[in-house]
Amino acid sequence: MARLFDGSAVQAHLLPGGVGRASALKLSYRSYQKASRVLATVSYELACSYGVEDELADIAQGRPKAAARSWRWGPEMREVAFALEEAGLPSDLAVASAAVMSRWGSLKGSDQDISQVLDLLHGPSPSPERRNRTCPHG
Repeated sequence: MARLFDGSAVQAHLLPGGVGRASALKLSYRSYQKASRVLATVSYELACSYGVEDELADIAQGRPKAAARSWRWGPEMREVAFALEEAGLPSDLAVASAAVMSRWGSLKGSDQDISQVLDLLHGPSPSPERRNRTCPHG
């Protein structure tokens, strides 16, 4: 199969072993890539809630903007959760990431504004404390 890519810019990486190893690698990478973006966004909103978002931004070097793709990532994270459970590993972070991504489902294909992304973390009805805060995104 790797020979299909001979002479192209694609460099196939062959995995030794049986069937399912490529899928396991893909799920492992999905877990890291997507959950880390969810965690970064939630962490930013937590920092914002306490008025330390500028300090976090200095440390973290930017804000995540992956929410518009979360409609696709939520189901992938549920697959990751299943794979983790099958391997006897904790799936809580993958399940929580999928839950956060489901809150961003309405952003599919949009040019999301960071305030919209962060507001959706709080669900449909933000608490009075949330509405009265002085975070720069609203």
